[in-house]
Amino acid sequence: MDHLKRLSPRHAWTNEATDFTPWLAMEENFSVLAETLLFTDAEVEATERSVGSFSADIIARDRDGYVLVENQLEQTDHQHLRQIMTYLAGLDGPVKVVWVSTKVREEHRAAVDWLNAHTPDDFSFFAVELELFQIGSSPAAPHFSVVAKPNEWSRHVTQRARQLSETATSDRQQRYMEFWGAFGEYLAEHDPSYTRRTPSKDYWMTFGIGRSGYHLSLSAGGRDHWLKASLNCTTDSDKIVFDFFERHRSEIDSEFGEALEWQRLDSSIAWDIGVRWEGVDPMDRSRWAAYFEWYWDKLQKLRSTFPQRARSLELQAIERNMEGET
Repeated sequence: MDHLKRLSPRHAWTNEATDFTPWLAMEENFSVLAETLLFTDAEVEATERSVGSFSADIIARDRDGYVLVENQLEQTDHQHLRQIMTYLAGLDGPVKVVWVSTKVREEHRAAVDWLNAHTPDDFSFFAVELELFQIGSSPAAPHFSVVAKPNEWSRHVTQRARQLSETATSDRQQRYMEFWGAFGEYLAEHDPSYTRRTPSKDYWMTFGIGRSGYHLSLSAGGRDHWLKASLNCTTDSDKIVFDFFERHRSEIDSEFGEALEWQRLDSSIAWDIGVRWEGVDPMDRSRWAAYFEWYWDKLQKLRSTFPQRARSLELQAIERNMEGET
């Protein structure tokens, strides 16, 4: 049986600047280091970049700012610590500093801990040890071990990821949030029963009608320029209820007050019945009052036409009825 053996990093990389740094800067290798450190979406921008009178080995960026990597194919030394301090003066904004070496000396581990405790929160310092392993004649495999990092770094990363998930919205999503937020204010003024909610960042806003799988939906096409109000169903994959409703189409259209669009959507488990207003840009703030009035009118018509029908559905009776008519 082959055994795991540790190799000297010099076995794989003879020269630090010309061999190891280019290897570490490659996307597939740098991503391993980034994952070890819990960095999110980190990408290399440059290698051997001049910062002051020195050249930083690797400059990268992640969601928060710069990532500066200084690497050694030997144990840490004071010269590299001085270089790291020099680099900081040449970079703006949040910076994560990663010191990679084959062995982190105790005094340098203590220095990294001191920097994390006494520098502003925009700066984070990491000391990482590099090892190289091989099993039998297999290719050598590098392994990164984090030996120094900011206190509670893992908890910070979890909290930061949650914040990014909650707040990192695209421009389009932000516009929808503003649109639905304004419509929510309109609803609150016109409907005392409306419960305020967090504005949707999607192109739709839904309202329950008292039966699972059925809801009223208001939607807005910011790219294609349209508004829509409809009844949607996601639990009628065989279209039994849709077909039942459609057999009463003239009655339903009459009750709603205008002709509805009936979309069976045979390629989907869903279907919807509603009305559209084409050629209008929901992102045009100057027309929001007219759009909200249109939504309000259609929402009231939908509420008077469908909720009771949907709540009183007896699926078995409908199936028997549909079979008897065929």
